[in-house]
Amino acid sequence: MKVLSALAFAVVLGVAAVAWVLYALQPGLMIGTPWGLVHLSLLWVGAFGLGLVVMGLYVLTGWIRAQAVLRQRNLELRQARGELEALKKQHPEETPVIPDRTA
Repeated sequence: MKVLSALAFAVVLGVAAVAWVLYALQPGLMIGTPWGLVHLSLLWVGAFGLGLVVMGLYVLTGWIRAQAVLRQRNLELRQARGELEALKKQHPEETPVIPDRTA
């Protein structure tokens, strides 16, 4: 997990560095958008941010589905344990005792 965190941090730093270099070295890279002229580096960072949001939504839905599956599994497990306890109460059987052989 630490490796993935370090990799994600490195990618974010790389995107920020590319955006800064574009903004510092090429100040004329303006692109027309419906909101007016926007520098390419801002669009770069914005697209990266939107990708992170979409990835986060996928992770969130996967986590919610996993929680639902775990909840269902735990419910079935509790039901099976309850049925097993009911069967044990219906059929009580003694456990044979083996005498101590050391004596």
